[in-house]
Parts: sequence; C-alpha cells; structure tokens
Amino acid sequence: MVISSEPVSWRLVVPDDRVVLFSGDLCYRSTDPYAVRITFRVDDDTLDWVFARTLLIGGLLEPVGAGDVEISPSRHNGVDTVQITLKAHHVYAVLEAPARMIAAFLKRTCRAVPLGTEHRHLDLDQLACRLVQDLG
Repeated sequence: MVISSEPVSWRLVVPDDRVVLFSGDLCYRSTDPYAVRITFRVDDDTLDWVFARTLLIGGLLEPVGAGDVEISPSRHNGVDTVQITLKAHHVYAVLEAPARMIAAFLKRTCRAVPLGTEHRHLDLDQLACRLVQDLG
C-alpha cells in the first residue's frame, strides 16, 4: 500500500478579513486510489474530508465540484492558492492553501498510481467483504 501524506498550512477564509491558520494533512492511499483525504487537527480531535482525487486536480485549473466540496484556483497576497469550500448541512467553510503544495502532493499521487490505472489497485474481494460486513 503506497501512502502519500503532506502536512499543509490552511487558511480559513472568514468574512471579516481575519486570518485563521491551522494545520491539516493531505493523504492518499493506493488502496483507495480514487480518493484524497484531508485530515484537520482541532485541539485533540481530528476531522476528515474525503473526496475524489480528480476533483482536486481539476480545481488547480478551474472551478469544479458541486454539493459538499467545491474547489477553485485563487490568489491571495500574490500567491497562487487553491480554495476548497466544504459544506455540511447549513454550515460551510472556505479553506485556502498554496497551490504549489497541493500540486506537488498530487504529482506524487500520480507517480504512485497514474490516472486511469486506479482500477488496478482496487482489491474487489476485500471491498465485497467489507460491504457484506457493513450490511450484516
């Protein structure tokens, strides 16, 4: 199982121009080849958001996504960034991170599992077992 993890400093975009910085890790596992995970650490707790790797790749170049996750290129203080809007129920958060860090992370994931080869990394027997266990 290939794992790529990148600590990232995130900026929470708030309406009154305050800057709220916090850390979170971008993570990719070859055993879940279509997904990217962001794990945020808040005090002694963690919060995970999982979404499609191709969504994050697309968001480097143009606005993409609908529903719970929307991603778009942006610029903050002269630095290219990526904005990720996370929505849950009637609450949402807009996060921003340097585009170069996200692009470097995505390049590593594509070296580990090239786009279009994700299906070769799925263990369908294990997936079927997990689905049956979840139903039982």
